Amino acid sequence: MSTPTAGNFDCARLQEIKVPLSALITPNEVKDAEYIPDVAPVNLIKSIQTFNDQGLSNPMKDTVIKGVWMDDCDDTDPEEEDSEACEISGTEIGTTCKDYELTTKFHKSFSVSDHKFRLLGNSVSQNEEVALNLAKKLKLMDEMWAKKVVATMDSMSGTNLNTSPYTVTAPFTTIPPAAWNPDLFGYLKVTKDRNKMQNMKLLLGGVMEQALWKIGMETSDPTGASAARKVNSLGTVYSDSFITEGVLGYKAAFLVAPSAMALITKARYIPDGSGREEVASGNKHIYYTITSPSTGIVYDVIYQRSCVNGDWINTWDIRTFGDVLTNAVFCNTSRTGVLQFKCA
Repeated sequence: MSTPTAGNFDCARLQEIKVPLSALITPNEVKDAEYIPDVAPVNLIKSIQTFNDQGLSNPMKDTVIKGVWMDDCDDTDPEEEDSEACEISGTEIGTTCKDYELTTKFHKSFSVSDHKFRLLGNSVSQNEEVALNLAKKLKLMDEMWAKKVVATMDSMSGTNLNTSPYTVTAPFTTIPPAAWNPDLFGYLKVTKDRNKMQNMKLLLGGVMEQALWKIGMETSDPTGASAARKVNSLGTVYSDSFITEGVLGYKAAFLVAPSAMALITKARYIPDGSGREEVASGNKHIYYTITSPSTGIVYDVIYQRSCVNGDWINTWDIRTFGDVLTNAVFCNTSRTGVLQFKCA
């Protein structure tokens, strides 16, 4: 096995691995299902977030930044005044501050030996095994971020100001199963209006999957076309099959404002695109990055080639560093920019 050249995932040896990674080797739906990630929560947040990381994603430094917002919490009615006063007075508005830093790290690793691919009868290539391992590890890494996004949505869920016709009990609004149909999108539209957050986007966590399919299939008839207009009134709708229900233990949906949350990650190993090689404990290490085809998240990778009992062992360690960041809490502590709707 030739040693990879330092650099990114598009160089010589690594490019050979990338081809079967993209194709998932030989098409096989039963097997390939294991490599398809459920990442709608990540893609929703990454598509709408407005957070300015102010250097948090700088691969060269680990920094802490402070967000500062002015906020006026005056909610009293104006007073009646009949005459001009000799002296006037007023109150100053306050500020809200919050520190941000990246603290979450996790990784996955795998090894592939040279020896077994020299044995007679081995019908698969080493590149194929590496590619399958990479595909599975990237799936697990992506889904871990998706789980963290959903957990943060849950912890950030505020109080819905639209209290009719469904029951609002913070932190969620309970909607019966029969109500999850195209007409619900009218309720969600009114909910965005009453909560004064027009740009909220919808994540459906394991609900309405079949209904959305049915709507898409019936757009040519008047009833189906009207149902599609109802659904499309909320813009892009993100739907995941397993992650939300797996994290929460029940089916739910979220409306999320663009400023409510952000997923910020950074890759350390080739900030300038050149890559690097080092020696650790007598073993050669190559540091580079790989971009998830499902989420666009850039992961750090350490590749090690070492000799163990006469066999060359190739090991990859895929790492990530980042956090799901949330907005500060302002005057109305119940308005967080995230609303949760429980199917029950």
